[in-house]
Amino acid sequence: MRRWNVSWSWAGSPERRHWAALFLAVVAVIAALLSVGSGTAPAAVPGAPPTAPVYTQWGPPLTVTTIDGDDFIIDANGVPHRIAPTGDNSYAIAAHDFMNKQLDKAGLAYSPKTETGFQYVYQNDDKPLVPKGKIASGALAGTTADMLKLAWSNGQLVSVDNVDVTGTSGPDATPKAIARHTQTINNKLPNGTKYQTDNVVFNADNRAQAEAVAKEFQGNPNVRIVHPGSNYDTGEFEAGTAALKQAAGHLFTARPSNCPPTPAHSVQRPGGGTGVQRAAFTVRRTTDCGEQIQQKAGGLAQGFAAGARDAGGIDFTRLELRYLADPGPGNGLRYAFQAPVAPSGKGSSLTGLADARKASDSFFTWLQLEPSTFWVNLNPNEPDRIIDSGLGRTDTGRVLLEADLMLKKTTGKLIHPDTTLGASYWRSLSGKCTSFRTWIVPAPATVYTKGDELYILKSPLNVQMEAQYLKQRGGSGAVSCPQQSAQVQEHNESLFRRMILPRVVKAVNTAPEYADLRRVYLSRVAAEWYRELSLRKSTTYGEIIDKGDVDAYVTREKWKPRDTFDAYVRSYTKGEFKVTHRTRKGDYIYTKTYIYGGVDFTNVRFTSLSDDQMKTSWPTLAQNVGQSLDEPTKDRAKEQVWLGGGVPAEDRGKEEEEGKDEGSPMRGGQAVEDGGGVVAMTERWLPVAGAALFVVMVLRFMVRRRRARQRIGGWRG
Repeated sequence: MRRWNVSWSWAGSPERRHWAALFLAVVAVIAALLSVGSGTAPAAVPGAPPTAPVYTQWGPPLTVTTIDGDDFIIDANGVPHRIAPTGDNSYAIAAHDFMNKQLDKAGLAYSPKTETGFQYVYQNDDKPLVPKGKIASGALAGTTADMLKLAWSNGQLVSVDNVDVTGTSGPDATPKAIARHTQTINNKLPNGTKYQTDNVVFNADNRAQAEAVAKEFQGNPNVRIVHPGSNYDTGEFEAGTAALKQAAGHLFTARPSNCPPTPAHSVQRPGGGTGVQRAAFTVRRTTDCGEQIQQKAGGLAQGFAAGARDAGGIDFTRLELRYLADPGPGNGLRYAFQAPVAPSGKGSSLTGLADARKASDSFFTWLQLEPSTFWVNLNPNEPDRIIDSGLGRTDTGRVLLEADLMLKKTTGKLIHPDTTLGASYWRSLSGKCTSFRTWIVPAPATVYTKGDELYILKSPLNVQMEAQYLKQRGGSGAVSCPQQSAQVQEHNESLFRRMILPRVVKAVNTAPEYADLRRVYLSRVAAEWYRELSLRKSTTYGEIIDKGDVDAYVTREKWKPRDTFDAYVRSYTKGEFKVTHRTRKGDYIYTKTYIYGGVDFTNVRFTSLSDDQMKTSWPTLAQNVGQSLDEPTKDRAKEQVWLGGGVPAEDRGKEEEEGKDEGSPMRGGQAVEDGGGVVAMTERWLPVAGAALFVVMVLRFMVRRRRARQRIGGWRG
């Protein structure tokens, strides 16, 4: 019997100890692999605030609800405010009407058509937050302010701020009277003895009095002095601008379903104090919202905030996404929008926010759904093939369908027989039948790419007639007039292409009614580039590509695809125009066959510029975009404003070395990685390499030890 004197603390035979050591080594490798994961870091960054909204028993914040027959606004703290039909004093009524008119003059007022803009509404301050009936189960914190200032963007509440009105019927403007008015205003504000509001309006008796009180609050963004009789006004509150900045900071972050960004501040009365009630409402937080990447309030957010007070400078109605970058997993996206300079301004900052959100939501819609679904079809013979079921739930799908319907209306106006162009067109037609079936399709987009950055320089759309569209997709050509000869068909199509089609193409690319289509198409271009980028390197949102989850981007409008189809059928059956005369040529009376076609974004083509071409044609573009990530930046040569945002500029990392990654990342299959990608790969696989080395060393040690024991056993055996 042999005896072994060894220093191993494991029990059992050498073979068991050998396998135990090997097992631990394998475990170490697995642990290292798990720590590396797929290479996609979680979206949250340390220190980022949670984006889960506060919910109350009445519903989510920043919504409108009805309780016991009364309308309530739920503010960002989850506190309900009862809306009143009119003000309870003459000062509030006069200030309410005056300030809403001022919003209208500045182009900032709420529009029922677009559901966008600012508005002042009356609040019922007779027990304002204690509704009757089932939920009157305790005192609620809130405010007895006279009004609420609401900010709406595309039907969604962005902010709810409270405003109290005070005033005087005495004309006294002595220092003693001004001091009394000043004290009254201060007592209503935070840190005052009453603290019943965040914002105060002083409705002066005369202009001299208004000017004297205004001097006491010069530069205070929460106090507004007005005298409606002389149109004296110190200007809009800052109220709402903080919410705009925060909303801009949540663009281009994938939103989980039912998880809007954390609302901006809205007042909640503190507990204790004379005449102040303690909050007793119940709040809860959703469990599936998690954390989002913390964004920087860059040029876009600042542009929104400035636009909330001043409509001048930027044409928000033409805000378009022109830059996107992904520094890598965990860092979020950088983005920049471009809008024309407009001395008098167009649209409000809330219009810009609505369009920016539309671009952001469309980008993630294009990522989540497969490209084969990116089409819509308004055909009176195919009511069951209007749009893909997933795309049809989103604003992106709604925009495409409505653009298809608009395409038919645009053509109808151009060929109207009572217009000069239309009459000439109808006189030149041949045969008994003609078809104007058309599709909106992408034309090649001109882009410049460098590493993980995309600049969209041009993004034209094209309109194709039936024969060209079908032939490019393997079809045999037009079939709308099969009884007609090929020569007549070609004559009519050539006539349409020459006289009508160029005007249709121009409208699609420039007319205001197609702005939303152009906006979502730019997001489609960005998403196509992002798909190809995600094939070459690990990206922040690469894991959501083709997952099919569009719950977070469902349209907020009361709309169904069938609504647009039914509108088209009405247009088709009744016609876009009715004329009393008929067109006769020889023995024939011509019958109109109406237009139908669609929008097809399944394929996007790119034309990529070289570095030299970029420097020649757009020498300051990169500099303007980079600066716009921090502040609004004007390109004076092109009369454009750049508005950026996303991850903080200081976290952008080092620029790529000169000459590195000269190839375009638009083309998949390249092995070249940018500097940041190489570093990321090194950091990712370093633990694996270390674990593998550990396994080799353990195995080598075990083999040597076993051989040594065998030699010892031979000597002592």
